[in-house]
Amino acid sequence: MREDREEIKAFISYAYDSDEHKAWVLKLACDLRNHGVDVILDQWDARLGDDLAFFMEQGLTSSHVVICVCSDAYKVKADSLSGGVGYEKRIISASMYSGCNSAYVIPIVRNNSNADKLPFFLWGLKYEDFDKGDYYSSYDSLIRRIYGEDLAYKPPLGSNPFKNSLKISEEIDEKLQLDRIKYMNVMRFGVISFDYKTNSGAFTIGNGEYEFITKWSECGNDSIYCYKDSVLRIGYNPKFHDFPLMENLKEFDFSSRCWAVSIGNVVVLENKYHKFAAVKVMNVVRGVNNIGHKVEFKYSIYE
Repeated sequence: MREDREEIKAFISYAYDSDEHKAWVLKLACDLRNHGVDVILDQWDARLGDDLAFFMEQGLTSSHVVICVCSDAYKVKADSLSGGVGYEKRIISASMYSGCNSAYVIPIVRNNSNADKLPFFLWGLKYEDFDKGDYYSSYDSLIRRIYGEDLAYKPPLGSNPFKNSLKISEEIDEKLQLDRIKYMNVMRFGVISFDYKTNSGAFTIGNGEYEFITKWSECGNDSIYCYKDSVLRIGYNPKFHDFPLMENLKEFDFSSRCWAVSIGNVVVLENKYHKFAAVKVMNVVRGVNNIGHKVEFKYSIYE
């Protein structure tokens, strides 16, 4: 997690592949500034007659992060130490290898047809690929990385459940604690499959303010009842087959205690902290008596 500061300063290092690529970098810089990142970019910070070497040195050394846009031309220039990219590469490498800031560089890939996407000095670093086609998904990963919100929630360290187990009652309590993790997933998204005839049909997703207890019971061959018993509200709209955007939640009907959700449809939960989660039913299996009843669903908890 980054240190708290009023703003994060980011330098964008890129190559002039084409006018189209230059315009794409400008859009990325504008989007970042709209989300509070103070971007240093030659297109608006370097004027005719300015000392470009001084601009690069000042920008790179004063920034909290450097975004390297690794295109075809950027890789060639960085590996051959040519042009402004080659000069920037020297400064970036010096900061990286000094060990003073291991989170200094964020590589992203765009307009890159190489099998090895990154230049040699960035080899081995994890990167975000903007060539995948979904700009906003990649942008979301980038902005989360900049603000230190990209890692999954790490739950606090608990105690050893077998330590000082001297009484039968303690052993029973330990068994219950161990069983509890069968019916919970603290991640903000995931795919769940469990027997809804066990644990009173309850499965917990998320953690803290983002915790939701889903409740399920038997319905039809291709549907299942989902209840609001352990959440504030539950909404359903049979026309949605994918996770809705936040602005689409107003289209869901939250008037019922439970809904019969068909396979492929989405139900929305709201908890007591007024956080929202979307759950899509992927499969329903009806077993014999109380054995083999399965529901499979995937979910995503909204920020």
